[in-house]
Parts: sequence; structure tokens; C-alpha cells
Amino acid sequence: MARGDHFFVWRRQFGLARFQHHGIDLGDGSAVHFTDGGLGVAGPTGNATHFQIKRTDLDVVTRCGRDVLHYVDYRDRLHVDETVERAIRRIGTRDYHLLFHNCEHFAVWCITDRHESRQVSVAFDRASSVGIKAIAAASVHVASRIGAKRIIRGASPWMLIADAAQWATEAGGHHVGLRNTKQRKQASRAVGATTALSIGALGGPVGIAVAGGLWCAGEVAGELSQAAYENVRSRRPKSGPNPNPGPDSDPDAL
Repeated sequence: MARGDHFFVWRRQFGLARFQHHGIDLGDGSAVHFTDGGLGVAGPTGNATHFQIKRTDLDVVTRCGRDVLHYVDYRDRLHVDETVERAIRRIGTRDYHLLFHNCEHFAVWCITDRHESRQVSVAFDRASSVGIKAIAAASVHVASRIGAKRIIRGASPWMLIADAAQWATEAGGHHVGLRNTKQRKQASRAVGATTALSIGALGGPVGIAVAGGLWCAGEVAGELSQAAYENVRSRRPKSGPNPNPGPDSDPDAL
């Protein structure tokens, strides 16, 4: 970790669902990130009106070392000084939104000047993919005309394994050196396609064709859902340097 780095830690919601919490390292044992307004971090649940960007000790982020810090690698990024300046200027703001301005949007903006969140994008992508496959599974009467009804009915639920494998690769790819988002996306698609075709192979040539078709349909649906999300996000007002400062907006406050 170094000054101006974008980091994240894995956290659990209600002890089950995992999510990433992101922030910017200031290089002096402190970080700027979205908090819950107190001594915790912002998350998928909670009262977002209390969520606030603050400068805290890194121990707050890692819960005194219980959580491991991971860093995000960028090929192109703003200068470190500009990243740190951007992060500090936002201290005190309360403009949190789970889908359009969460902790990852904030950290990526500090590094690249883009409001992006892979967590949100991947969630839209996989949800749409699963939805399309469910619709395809409900249309088994079409497959019955080519004698593949049993294959479709059996393969469709198992195709969720391909989606799970694809999501796991993208979400955890940093652990195996895939710190670049494009590399993780390419690797996750390769894993998803391979898993889908392997499952389809249990039904022979027809099963491979069915599995491949379902996977491709899911990927198209995922891309369309992401495009729709980006279109909605781009229409939202952009956050300024410090549009809504809270009472604790002292940049040097810990």
C-alpha cells in the first residue's frame, strides 16, 4: 500500500453476503472513505442519510487488522497528489447512493475521474444473465420439438453453476494477480463459458449447443443491462468537489 492507492476490504452483511468496502489510502496510516457516520463503514444496508466521507485511521477500515487490505491496480490514473487532493476535498459529504455513488464509485473517481463500480455492474450483469436463463428454461416446450426437452430441463438449473463460477472469478480474481478489471472480466467469461459447455457436454452435442446458447444469451442480457445502468447513471447530476459538506468536514480530523 502507498499514498494515493485505491484499496478495498471484504466485509460480511448479516454474517452471510459478502461485499467490498473501498477507500483511498493517504499514506500516513489514515484513509478517506465512506463511513456509516460513526466508527463503522458504509454498507449495503443502514441509513444512507447518515453515511459520510471521513478521514479515519486504517484500523477503522480493517477492524484493527482483522480484515486484509487489497489494492486495485490501474494502468492509467491521475497523479497521486491529485488523487489525495480529490479525496480530502470530499471529506464531509453525505451524497451516498448504493447504485450510483457508493464507496467504490468514490474511490474510482479519485483515481480516474470516472464514477464506476464493478460491484454494481457485475450484479446487474449476473442478475440479467440468470433471468434470461430462467426464461429459457420456462420455454421448454420449444425444445421438445427437437427432442431436447429433458436436456434443457436438466441443464438450466445447473447453468447457475456457470454464473456462480463467473462471478467468483471476477470478484476474487485479485487474489490470483488479476488486479486489472478488464483482465478479470475476460478471465471470468472464459471460466463461465468453459463451465457452461462442460455442463452441456453431459447431454452430448445437443446439450453443448443448448448450454452454449443459454450462456451467450445470458451474456448479451448482461451487457444490455449494464448499458442501461450506465445510461441512467450518466443522466444523474455529477458530484462536485464538496457539494454537501457535513458538520465534520475538517480535512485533518481523525
